[in-house]
Amino acid sequence: MSVLTGRVLRAFLLPAVLGLGALSLASASADPARTQQVREAVAQEPAVAQAGLTFGFYVGDEQQPTTSRVAKLGSDITFPQGRFDGKILGFSGQVPITGKLAIPPTSSYFVSFRFMPATGDVALIPDGDATGTVLVKTGANGDCKAVGTNICALTDVTNKVFIKLSNAKVDGKVLDVGPNCRTAQSVAVNIKALVPLAFPAPPVKVTSTFATPAFAGCGVREDLSPLLTGLVSGPGNTLVTNLRLRCVGDGPPPNGCGA
Repeated sequence: MSVLTGRVLRAFLLPAVLGLGALSLASASADPARTQQVREAVAQEPAVAQAGLTFGFYVGDEQQPTTSRVAKLGSDITFPQGRFDGKILGFSGQVPITGKLAIPPTSSYFVSFRFMPATGDVALIPDGDATGTVLVKTGANGDCKAVGTNICALTDVTNKVFIKLSNAKVDGKVLDVGPNCRTAQSVAVNIKALVPLAFPAPPVKVTSTFATPAFAGCGVREDLSPLLTGLVSGPGNTLVTNLRLRCVGDGPPPNGCGA
């Protein structure tokens, strides 16, 4: 049962990885008109710094879904599209940025031993808000040339998430990991990227490497935590996803983040 349990992990861990990386999103958006709004906000930085400039990103898209690879298992999983909503607290120099990541739970499937199917669900449980810094830049032919917009931001954001496993089955039989099977500590994923703050905005592909902590609370009849830790936990895991600008400012949709 040890090997089977490990295989189940395989399907779970990856999704978690996905979500993490996703959290590290940080930026804002605007169309030509909104670009001017952002410029005006820059001129009123003290007020904006206090209230915050809201923004939103989709995490993952059709071109590049959120995908993670667990180094120990050599396995990939695709995560459903999520969202990252946050605030930029200022515009001059390195300023704080905060945000919340929302990624739907996912079901994983793989075949172990080349013939035995295993399934399970993975949930990403936030450990507080994503935090970091952002440096706002300007110039479609200058600092923002790489993303092709007049306004952009160089972001450095870290998101922390617990990886929770549930509903595990191996060859159709329940593998009871219990209701509290998750990493003992939250997974920290850091993403540094230049992102657009104006529409039209291309998606930005980001890659991050992170370590997965040990597992705890896994198993009902026996402690499966050491097994899962040995199979999945460790450094060298990667996350790849596209960040696609969704909205910026408190105005109405489609380009504003308001109701």
